[in-house]
Amino acid sequence: MGRYILRFVGKGPMPTADLEQLRSVPGMNVLDASSPKMLLVLAPGERLRPVVKSLHDWVLAEETTVPLPDVRVKVRAVK
Repeated sequence: MGRYILRFVGKGPMPTADLEQLRSVPGMNVLDASSPKMLLVLAPGERLRPVVKSLHDWVLAEETTVPLPDVRVKVRAVK
């Protein structure tokens, strides 16, 4: 299972027929649907990819994270 970002790149709102087809993928859970053009989902990639390829105006990307550097000031001991 992976976390994926589904982005609708077509005009207007996300088509309800497409959303129903995406939600029918076995094992898929929508984690965030607050954006009018994107969904964050948890799903098995091997089941999700073929469905997204069959839909027009959808882009699938695996979610990635970038660790933030530790920028806190550190005190060094004086010798």
